[in-house]
Amino acid sequence: MSPISSRPHASPNPLAFNLQTLGQLVRNKRASCDLNLLDAADSIGISRGILTRIENGKSVGTERLFKVLKDFGLVMLVMPNGEADVVLEALGHTVNWYDVMASQSPATKIGRRPSLTLDRTTPTLFVDYDGTLHAGHALIDTAGQITLDSGRALFEFVPLLVEMLEPYPSVEIVLTTSWLATLPEDKVISYLPAELARRVVGTTQGRKARFSYLRDGTGRTDIITSYAFGKRLLHWLAIDDSVYGADRFGYEPGELTANFVLLDSTRGISDEGAQQRIRDWLVEAHKDNCTQRGQTS
Repeated sequence: MSPISSRPHASPNPLAFNLQTLGQLVRNKRASCDLNLLDAADSIGISRGILTRIENGKSVGTERLFKVLKDFGLVMLVMPNGEADVVLEALGHTVNWYDVMASQSPATKIGRRPSLTLDRTTPTLFVDYDGTLHAGHALIDTAGQITLDSGRALFEFVPLLVEMLEPYPSVEIVLTTSWLATLPEDKVISYLPAELARRVVGTTQGRKARFSYLRDGTGRTDIITSYAFGKRLLHWLAIDDSVYGADRFGYEPGELTANFVLLDSTRGISDEGAQQRIRDWLVEAHKDNCTQRGQTS
């Protein structure tokens, strides 16, 4: 239950990025007016319960919320992050948007989530095309013809992946390429050689990243993480030139960093460091998969 009164912060940061921080600003304003919950609610014309919910960061009807803000002399501004930075700095405050996003990420909510059993042990490799299996990014015209902005050959690094996976027939592939947004799934898969195409068990097509992750460039990472957790995958690795911010995902900060190989789009998997990470994962995943099978047989 919210306290009857509290000591106001002399100059609170006016940034409200969720209901909790908005509620804190309302509570601070009430305290600065030297009002307890009952007197404040009576003067505004709402119940003490509604005001308590707002101050505790709980959802209420928007009309009631704006009535409380208006009667407390508070206004809400909606603006892009870049403009908000300028306004906040003028008021003597700063904000780290990555920290704001991280505070709302799954990693900060572990206590609110049930434990997830990752019981699918088949090694799964999430594979992008552009900047991964070739250098550069594809340009797909209206006739479906594909060229690369780098001027390089399509899928020039595919033989490397075929060679790395050859000793591990159990490895499955899930495609993450943006080509899926333009071309039919079977067409996208058909560009792969048979050695890889037969491993494909799914794609991330149709999965949507949360807006906050789209905005800060980590949408691909969010989609892959969501797919992996949704399929209860235990052994998985994503090779992609767009998997930014991996340290922010998972139930604990940094938990999934090793599951993502962020590639240089000019080198893709031709990068020796990337190849070593893939090979190390294959060895470890194969060993763990064999162990798990032995325990259940």
